[in-house]
Amino acid sequence: MTERRGIAIWFAKPLRIAILEILEKHYGRVSESVLKEELKKIYGEVSSIALNRALMQLEINGLIHVEVGMPKERIIERITKERRYFSVGED
Repeated sequence: MTERRGIAIWFAKPLRIAILEILEKHYGRVSESVLKEELKKIYGEVSSIALNRALMQLEINGLIHVEVGMPKERIIERITKERRYFSVGED
């Protein structure tokens, strides 16, 4: 939910689905700044808490991998059959 001019607006598309669609549009790999720009086009302003929560849910479910690229910039990558990340102790 977001507020614009005092009116609460609900979005039918969950944030997690929008993130996966943006990753597909950008061939499976996107920086956090580009992701935020794309989400802003859809939802307006997205809070850091909501974004971090959605990214964490997707990473726990094994759909994405988040890595630190540059200082204060994360890279979000879609996990595919060809590109798989192991958790600690799985290798």
